[in-house]
Amino acid sequence: MKKLTIGQIQKKLWIECKRIIRDIYQRVDGTYDCYTCEQKNLTGSNCQTGHFIPKSVCGAYLKYDLRNLRIQCMRCNCNLSGNGAVFYRNLVENEGQEYVDELFLEKQRVIKAYDHYVKIREEYAKLAQEIDNNTAPLV
Repeated sequence: MKKLTIGQIQKKLWIECKRIIRDIYQRVDGTYDCYTCEQKNLTGSNCQTGHFIPKSVCGAYLKYDLRNLRIQCMRCNCNLSGNGAVFYRNLVENEGQEYVDELFLEKQRVIKAYDHYVKIREEYAKLAQEIDNNTAPLV
């Protein structure tokens, strides 16, 4: 079997991340609402998956980490560059300060990206199957 390039793995990972995040929030809330501005019932290109710690600085370890991702509208994700201050406040309120501190610590983690991406791609494939079977835990 031909080894995938890192770009191919990243593309597949991002597709899985978006699907998993949307499926989880659909199960929790029954709808897609922006995590930062609370715009309701997001659809189409206005329903995006945003990073708390931006992908440009979060490093390979957090780039596809589900803990760092939430549903966002296009305005918050693109026009407001993730609406970071509100994202931070909401994460602390919903998940706790320790959760946020852990993400910032893991931002600094140095890993071999290719191997990490292969590993989490396998984990996300299993999680996606659990979601399909409606046996996945709510994150």
